Amino acid sequence: MTRYVHSARTPENQAIQTITIDRPPRNAMTLESYKQLLATLQESHIDETVGCVILTGAGDKSFVAGGELSEHAQLDAERAQLRTALIRQVFDTVRRHRVPVIAAVNGYALGGGLALMASCDIIIASDTAKFSLPEVKVGIMGGTRHLKRLVPDKVVRWMALTGTMVGADYFLRLGAIQAVVPAAELMAAATKMAQEICQYSPTAIQLMKETLNLTEHLDLDEGYHVECMATSIMKSTPDGKEAVQAVLEKRRPVFKRK
Repeated sequence: MTRYVHSARTPENQAIQTITIDRPPRNAMTLESYKQLLATLQESHIDETVGCVILTGAGDKSFVAGGELSEHAQLDAERAQLRTALIRQVFDTVRRHRVPVIAAVNGYALGGGLALMASCDIIIASDTAKFSLPEVKVGIMGGTRHLKRLVPDKVVRWMALTGTMVGADYFLRLGAIQAVVPAAELMAAATKMAQEICQYSPTAIQLMKETLNLTEHLDLDEGYHVECMATSIMKSTPDGKEAVQAVLEKRRPVFKRK
């Protein structure tokens, strides 16, 4: 079986796992490639030695250029439902992953690729990255709700109804992505971000991500209530006590890692 998804640890920091989608020429996703991506994400989710995940595409053309249209053409309504259920599970697994997931967007992020990117916690893009929801052009639907997590509603409607493609600088101005770097520096920038995350308490990072997921759609009072409960949990952990003690003693904290 052809492998479309590869996984590797960063030599400088074994807690960083890079997952690469590799389906030339533009990393368009098939049912099989989504299955492989889901399995890889699930494996890293339960691997306690993983402290941060970087998700990227192979080559210099695409992060993920949506779904493979030749496969779409063969789907009936029932099979389409099964396919989209799997895709939703992939996006949800990224969003609910135990550790932060950084998208290193190395080119086109179209349709499902844009939704996959939006499911990540942090997005770093190359200066060659392009973003689009082309579904209206190819007779399918999807991606708009994920994009709405990144940009205002009128931008979502404009992109969805016209299929307009925008560049990385446009998304940067909207605050949809966190950084734009030269293509040759993309993985180094993503790795630097992952290393910064991995220096903190694994317990704190995991609890912070869970809190962010829980509070995303809550109102102010309910959201802050969840945050306060999370603070109480953190204070009861060895990492929580060590973090406070390190600040008081003006030293670097030492956290237990797998």
